[in-house]
Amino acid sequence: MVKRKRGISRTTTWIIVAVVIIVVIVGGVFGYLATRPPSTTTTTTTPPTTITNSSGQVVFYTWWATTGKVALNHLIPAFESIYPNYKVIPSLVPGAGGTNAKFAILALIEAGKPPATFQTHMGPEMISYVEAAPQGIKSFVNITPIAEQMGLFQHAVPAVLEAGSFNGTILSMPVNVHRGSLLFVNWPLLKKYNLPFPYNLSTLVYDTEQLQAHGVSAWEIPGADSGWDQLNVWEDIFLSLAGPTMYNEITYGVLPMNSTVMHIINETNQYFLMFANTDYPGWQSITWTQGLTNLAQGKVAFQANGNWLTNYAYDFLNVTVVPATPQYLSMPNTTIVETPFPGTQNYYAIVIDSVGIPVGPSEQAGITLAKYWASWEGQQIWTKWKAVTFYNNVTTDYFNTPAQWADYQALLSTPTHDFVYQLSDGGLFDDVFGQLTSGMLAYQEAGAPGASAWLSTLNSSIHEEYQEWQAAAKLGLGFLGFPGHPFADYYPPWVKADSASSSSSSTWGGGYLILGALSIAVAEVLRIY
Repeated sequence: MVKRKRGISRTTTWIIVAVVIIVVIVGGVFGYLATRPPSTTTTTTTPPTTITNSSGQVVFYTWWATTGKVALNHLIPAFESIYPNYKVIPSLVPGAGGTNAKFAILALIEAGKPPATFQTHMGPEMISYVEAAPQGIKSFVNITPIAEQMGLFQHAVPAVLEAGSFNGTILSMPVNVHRGSLLFVNWPLLKKYNLPFPYNLSTLVYDTEQLQAHGVSAWEIPGADSGWDQLNVWEDIFLSLAGPTMYNEITYGVLPMNSTVMHIINETNQYFLMFANTDYPGWQSITWTQGLTNLAQGKVAFQANGNWLTNYAYDFLNVTVVPATPQYLSMPNTTIVETPFPGTQNYYAIVIDSVGIPVGPSEQAGITLAKYWASWEGQQIWTKWKAVTFYNNVTTDYFNTPAQWADYQALLSTPTHDFVYQLSDGGLFDDVFGQLTSGMLAYQEAGAPGASAWLSTLNSSIHEEYQEWQAAAKLGLGFLGFPGHPFADYYPPWVKADSASSSSSSTWGGGYLILGALSIAVAEVLRIY
């Protein structure tokens, strides 16, 4: 029997719960003062322990302090105008990619005091909360029958529901799709030195070397986000060199550390250090938002991240990010260009924001909010300001930026086997995410002498990811996707052939009607017991 290592001890849990109170107050106020988007809706930062959940309140635990906050300020009034009996109360714990909020949520759930609703990425991240909850899967609302009732199985991009389902069970409601593994380029800076646009990795290396030779800091890899930015760069290089299958093997903790894989990992490390050596001075104290400001001002040429940067540039920097097409590259006013990280153009690193709903007194309020959020009406309000929608039938470009529309078109056209779930934003269990981000930050600080320590961290993290999946499998949540429809067309080795092949001949629209009915029955059993 695989014994799962607990990420948080009981003593540490209560310490974190206490610290969260301070983090929410100080961090929330700081986040508000730092961003101050135009709004008529006030984001509350009341400590979770002082919030009394009621049937009329929807307390939403979130790390959205910037672009997500702007989008919430458009969504919440619309929701409350339709459902005046409900009051949405965001509770903010800032931190890039949820670096702070994830562990605060884990602590509250493990202590048996979960938020009424909370922001989470779909993917393995959500199972972290299931494994931490005292009642396991019974602690959360089963979204599968709700999604079926809403018609999402007919109208959502299949990869989205597959990425958020665990052996057929969806435990959080998707609200948008981000595209990760992107490179943001200051095009005027490259043109200033007559450098080509980096459509491939070798050109990116060439541009980096040429800028360095001119005394220009080529890269912005911020260090104040606890290693999240470093992991973004590393995983993007790895995807470029290794492709989606090996990337998904990291997600499941089954990447074989043979000579072929080690060669790719070592090459990834070399490219990472090459780019990190040209990082902007003072990178250790820079956040991703500050880094994007430097990029927009032409102080650096490159920043690797997801398309939340696109939304931030529009909301706060008055910059409209465009895709890397000849049309936009030829325009004289083009500043920031968004492009798939060189070598990953055929892949889609998906990141799915979602809402988790614990079973409890605010359950119905949470379901009402989540259903509106994921509805066609809610999507047009929310995703105009954040990421792109997961609906498969959008024909009118209602997004704020051309880059968002390009990302949506790519979501529709990417073959199933070319999807990956971005490691740094939901593609890992929370404790593994913490290990890798801290390991990556230490690696950049140490440089080449830190390679051995980084490889040790990577190896132990992959092993821990495997153990976490073994624990998930014992709960019946052993892979991403549905029987016959796994995410990225990939089954981990522990999935039995008979269960993997069931429903394999069914279509998305028809085959999941039976699954929806079964999920309703399962949901009723879980509610009874």
